[in-house]
Amino acid sequence: MVRSSNSVTYEEGYHAMQAYLVEHLDDLIALMLAEQDPNMRGRFVELLGDSRVAKVIPLLCDELENPNREVRMWAYNALENIEHPDAERAIQEFRVRHPDADFL
Repeated sequence: MVRSSNSVTYEEGYHAMQAYLVEHLDDLIALMLAEQDPNMRGRFVELLGDSRVAKVIPLLCDELENPNREVRMWAYNALENIEHPDAERAIQEFRVRHPDADFL
């Protein structure tokens, strides 16, 4: 459902996943890392951020350098949702490196 191009089906799948994010985090990480389509990669990045688990912070930091603007935006937003000093530090460092980022 999360891979659906139908927005209603996607949203239903996205919300259904919320209860299982931590339980299936490793699978979700593997899917995100293997994904080549920027739209889908962004969806997986957003889900990783929703987990609010510190384990995903390094992965999200890597995605801040993704060549696709939307993926970078989802990674930035995901880091903002994680209340952890490493996530806050990553955001600050990104702002210093990219003061003109147009999605801030």
